[in-house]
Amino acid sequence: MEPLERPDLYVVVRLLETVRTRATPPTRTQLQIAAGMNYSQFERYLELTLQRGLLELTDRGAGPPSVTLTRKGYDALMFLARGLRDITGTAFSSLR
Repeated sequence: MEPLERPDLYVVVRLLETVRTRATPPTRTQLQIAAGMNYSQFERYLELTLQRGLLELTDRGAGPPSVTLTRKGYDALMFLARGLRDITGTAFSSLR
């Protein structure tokens, strides 16, 4: 799988925000469905966020690991959501 050269920041925000707003940490499949992304696109963005330390996979014992937001990921989400809101006027639930 090729790495993303120029990631879409809206997609990054959507992934981070989806994890942040879930009542319980989602599995990879639950996150993909909740974010409304196709598998190949999701895998590329998940890999990007994992490599950058924004999300992490957490072992839940039985079953697949869950995806959790790191402190760095939370800080990045707030920064990106504010910047995109200021530039485009798009409001994200993280900033409400």
